[in-house]
Amino acid sequence: MSPARLAARVRELLGAIPGPVVIACPKAARLGSALAARVRRAGDGEVAAGAVVVFLGAAARPDERQAALRELGRRLAPGAPLVLVDHNQPRARWRRALGVLDLAAHGLGPARARYPAARELAALGFAVERLRLASGERVQLVVARRG
Repeated sequence: MSPARLAARVRELLGAIPGPVVIACPKAARLGSALAARVRRAGDGEVAAGAVVVFLGAAARPDERQAALRELGRRLAPGAPLVLVDHNQPRARWRRALGVLDLAAHGLGPARARYPAARELAALGFAVERLRLASGERVQLVVARRG
């Protein structure tokens, strides 16, 4: 899936946003640019009406992920939506093999696709609303709201 198509999916999942959006894409610059073209990006220190966090291509140790998500939570208005984009392990064997190749291309092991992103958000106080899959189930899109 192209960065533009994925950005369109993420924008759709964010819904109607009345204000600026925080975009955190440490390893997905093209996706970050595609997202920035679709929403008004929040400035430093500005309270955000929504957020997008992309961990695709990033090793993202649990402590680093949780620190980034906590920081985002502090910047979000109460009830504001957050869309987390991360790797996912497909159920079909052939799709899983493609996913492993994609992860290897980013220098990541197959276990990276099994990270429990939705549970992580819930443990940090976000209300998880839904989980969508994209790109042959290799990408998960978790929609949550700040509690």
